[in-house]
Amino acid sequence: MILLFILSVYLPIDSWQNELIEEMQVRGVHFTLFPSVRPYDIAEFDLADCSFLSDRLWLPSLSGKVYYDTITVLRLKPSVYYDWSGFSICVQPVVKFGEDSLPPDKVFADLFSADYERAYIKYRSEHFGVFIGRERFVIGPSPRYNLLLSGYSAPMDWLHFSLQSRKLKFSYYLSRLDNMYTKRLEYVGDTITQYINARRYLSIKRLDFTPCHWLNFGLSESAVFGGENYVLELYHFNPVVFVQAYQYNWNKDVNFFLSFDARVFFNNLSFYAALLLDDFQLEQDPNDEPNHWGVNIGAEVADIFSTGNTFWIIEYTAVSRYTYCHFIPYQRYHYLGTSIGSPFGPDYDEIFTKFIYHMSASFDIFAQIQYQRKGEGQVLTIWPIPENPREPGTFFPAENFYRGTIEKSANLSIGSRYFWKDRLALELLVGLLRVDDFRHVLGAQENSAFIRFQADLINL
Repeated sequence: MILLFILSVYLPIDSWQNELIEEMQVRGVHFTLFPSVRPYDIAEFDLADCSFLSDRLWLPSLSGKVYYDTITVLRLKPSVYYDWSGFSICVQPVVKFGEDSLPPDKVFADLFSADYERAYIKYRSEHFGVFIGRERFVIGPSPRYNLLLSGYSAPMDWLHFSLQSRKLKFSYYLSRLDNMYTKRLEYVGDTITQYINARRYLSIKRLDFTPCHWLNFGLSESAVFGGENYVLELYHFNPVVFVQAYQYNWNKDVNFFLSFDARVFFNNLSFYAALLLDDFQLEQDPNDEPNHWGVNIGAEVADIFSTGNTFWIIEYTAVSRYTYCHFIPYQRYHYLGTSIGSPFGPDYDEIFTKFIYHMSASFDIFAQIQYQRKGEGQVLTIWPIPENPREPGTFFPAENFYRGTIEKSANLSIGSRYFWKDRLALELLVGLLRVDDFRHVLGAQENSAFIRFQADLINL
């Protein structure tokens, strides 16, 4: 056990710590009752002696990441943590040199852009927790990208509270999304000219059930709602009721999602699965509206084929064409132009695998492969038929998957990690990317090499 675990702060989801935690849980080191709610709070860890893996879990005071492909970007993230009597404070700004499509994007003096990546205050006791601030929350069983809340949108500001026992946990999240100056409705062929300034909100409610330490089930509801001069009501803060009932009984427009997920661990193995339902037709729709859904399944194996000191991840993800989309523009599932759910949006499927070999207590090598097929559907895709009211004789397209020209991409990369005590962690990743029908242009091809380098310094 190391000093880190007397604190009560979150481990960042985009760093190597989370992958190590995944491996330790697969190897049978029980550390959290609710593994599909991230980021992990280090105060929840119940670690037995797990040799070098647990020694690698420390909080860096400075992280730096360099990305090089068709562009070059450097991100620096200094961090300050403070913990006292159940209260915790974290402040992590990000300073970006170079330009890419991800925030922050407002450049100062043609030199850099800056914002807060994570910044919060929270209180945690054995059964209750409350949080206010900015964090990359994740809901779902995948150690990579989840469908309901991936954590890879632009950083979001949250009010969050939770109540838990040994087997049950209620979680509630509320975020104020960006305003939109937009039409009240938007669909193909509409002639609407009136625009409104819409306030937007996101709420997520989740119930976790862990009947035993090796099995977890989760049920989540997510809703994007709002409108012109929209005012939150007490109903929106109730963690144990569905927004769907509010929508139905009070004629409130809500973009509503349900997610079901499960994880199981045994004998150095883990299996997980998640089903996202955006809209499910219980009977034949007169306008042939299809089901809008996403699915994610995966497995993790430690010491496959008895090789020793290895860890393998493989998963498959698919999302249908109009998932995350909506005919009310301000209810689409995005924030500051980035997808709240899967970072790839709708209309794709993908297989991903990663193999890690621990060559020593301080050095790893790994390889990963990603293959993806992406249709032209996006979160901002315009709804295909008139709504409110619907018009007889208008129909959804027959294809519910792979709209237009399918972009096919293959990504092969290799990397290594080095750890020196709790003072330095280095990670290098190099790879090749091939894209056919690039940007959905038939016959276009793009080939590129990329380099990713990350350095984490000093555990204070």
